[in-house]
Amino acid sequence: MNIVGELRYYLGDDYATLKFSESLESFSIDIVSVPAAHRGTGVGRTLISHVLNLADLRRKNVHLSARPIGSYDEDKLARLVRYYQRFGFEQVDRGVTVVYMVRRPLPGSPPVAPPHQPFTRN
Repeated sequence: MNIVGELRYYLGDDYATLKFSESLESFSIDIVSVPAAHRGTGVGRTLISHVLNLADLRRKNVHLSARPIGSYDEDKLARLVRYYQRFGFEQVDRGVTVVYMVRRPLPGSPPVAPPHQPFTRN
């Protein structure tokens, strides 16, 4: 199973986007893009929270690669890592311009029903 999805938060003539995927084992947040004029307003937090809630319901980890937009800047990367840490993400590895992070399901997340089985005729 590999499901991909996109969430959009409409902001008048513009919108913020979060692209994600889900496998049997985990979720991955692939892209979070918020227009510059709307950064710091909670739009990104809203989009990320939707994926984290779904992952908690399914008791799955969420992976992401923290990488700032534009040219590499260590301060930008550090701010981005702190941003994701507020959601419970932890650093698991580091590249030159990227930090790999994971968030485990919150304790006490409800168990999930088994995945839907395809229909078969007897």
